[in-house]
Amino acid sequence: MRQHVAFFLMWRGLHRRFPTQDAQLVATELFTNAVRHARHHGRPITVAVEHREGVLRVEVHDPDPAPPVPRLTLDPEATSGRGLLLVASLTRRWGTTPTPDGGKAVFTEIPPRPNP
Repeated sequence: MRQHVAFFLMWRGLHRRFPTQDAQLVATELFTNAVRHARHHGRPITVAVEHREGVLRVEVHDPDPAPPVPRLTLDPEATSGRGLLLVASLTRRWGTTPTPDGGKAVFTEIPPRPNP
């Protein structure tokens, strides 16, 4: 997953414009959430990365129509449960859209680095 994101940024010449490590982390968090929480029953979970309208968009598609629900209260001793809060802190916005197959796409938009 992380290599795919880094390769995309290098291939498109966007690696200086967008924070590669943030993009890798966000994609990994969304993919991990889909694997752990979506009812996919072995069906594919796919990841799409694209540059459009000035942002880097990462989408994770899974067959479960239920949207992810961020935890609003966290146990300080918990070792998981902060993924969507982390995604929200590193991106411009995130959300979900239904897909034609009855599942969903969880997306996020990463803004470019500020110009020096």
